[in-house]
Amino acid sequence: MTFDLVTFGCSWMKGCGVGYEDGMRQEEYSKIVNDEEMCAKYSFRGILSEKWGCNNINYGCMGSSNMRQFRHAIEHFKRKPEKKTVVLWGISSIFRHEVWYNSKMKGGKLKPGYSNVLYGHAYNLFKPLEWKKDATWMRAKVNVNHHLEHHFNEENEIKVLCDQMDHWNLFFESIGVVNYWFDTFNHHNYPYVNSRMLFTHKRKRDLLSILVDDYRDDTYHNSQFSAKDSIRISDALKLKLVNPYSSHPTKEAHVKIANYIDEEINLDDF
Repeated sequence: MTFDLVTFGCSWMKGCGVGYEDGMRQEEYSKIVNDEEMCAKYSFRGILSEKWGCNNINYGCMGSSNMRQFRHAIEHFKRKPEKKTVVLWGISSIFRHEVWYNSKMKGGKLKPGYSNVLYGHAYNLFKPLEWKKDATWMRAKVNVNHHLEHHFNEENEIKVLCDQMDHWNLFFESIGVVNYWFDTFNHHNYPYVNSRMLFTHKRKRDLLSILVDDYRDDTYHNSQFSAKDSIRISDALKLKLVNPYSSHPTKEAHVKIANYIDEEINLDDF
């Protein structure tokens, strides 16, 4: 069987930090946290692609908002795919956004383009990391507190997510694409759970809760990077399922996630 596996999501989907090794110094980690080859090979999407014998087209990226992934999906699916296609989509935190800048910092230079905006102060925890530079700049250009007070409502954001998922379910069905959703590191209390959602038999559907087998109510995080106060992250650290610098899943965790997803999805469905 051969098909395209198109993946959408944040850094967990991309596999950021998967190159971490036990005892690695932070300076070493900062050099490989976003390494493309490591991410492609050792991430759960990479593991699944190899196991399923398919070609992976990935749009997951570090710090990504759900808005960014919806934009990528629109850009990718402009026409009906000629090849059999399966979509695996990880919903990220609703406390993220994406905005266009006529000039933004990229690689030390000002260029036009989109920037992710994290409503929390997550990146302040990792000053030695090179990829903090863009994030610090973009945060300085956005009045996050004003946006949260006047333009953000958690209940409405969850409803918008439900509407978006319903739309994409209908769209994918109409063009013959099989798709699946999952919550990444926060369980979202949707008004209803759509039929293409994974792990619906779990009390909490997000990957982090499943990894540590802890389904108690926990802090709702604006980013997985700021999850230091999370019971689940503390447990994951003890189990060495996330690294101590950015709380991204380790190789072992990605293997577990790949197995969880593989058990949920029946290849005969497509």
